[in-house]
Amino acid sequence: MKEPYSKSVLLSVLATVFAGCILLCSGCEPTGNLYLHRGARFAASAISDPRTWRLSGEIRDVRLAVDGDRSTAAVSRLIHENTSITIDLRKACLFNAVFIHHGLMTDGYCGRVAVLTSLDGRTYTPQFEAPGTPTVTSLLIIKPVLARYVRLKALRQGPGAWSIAEIYLQ
Repeated sequence: MKEPYSKSVLLSVLATVFAGCILLCSGCEPTGNLYLHRGARFAASAISDPRTWRLSGEIRDVRLAVDGDRSTAAVSRLIHENTSITIDLRKACLFNAVFIHHGLMTDGYCGRVAVLTSLDGRTYTPQFEAPGTPTVTSLLIIKPVLARYVRLKALRQGPGAWSIAEIYLQ
């Protein structure tokens, strides 16, 4: 009998739960609905509804990356090094994890992928990079990030075209 979830997916979930548990110890202190972050005050809120996100990038059918259906996907050209997808969350949101579900394409992941963030949509700061993995690529950022714009960038070519069935922020 096949297990319903792979060990890597379960480990990713456990790591995310752990990262969420240390949120208050990582430099962000709740003060009502404001957060003290890197010494400045920002109005932060829960992650916005993915149905309101605006997406752009060099990937075909980019909107399919957040349509709620893992059987559909935004897909890059076969050669996708330096290809990116940018998400406008429509408001500043605080998060510390990005999950990229690759859908039905078993080889639809990058060799290496980066998360870059911005509050203004012009200046992007690299937050984290890691190897892509089959099925779900988990990008767990140590310190919570406040951003309105999130850019995912393929730094290194993967085995096939980059397939993004769903993007989740937490």
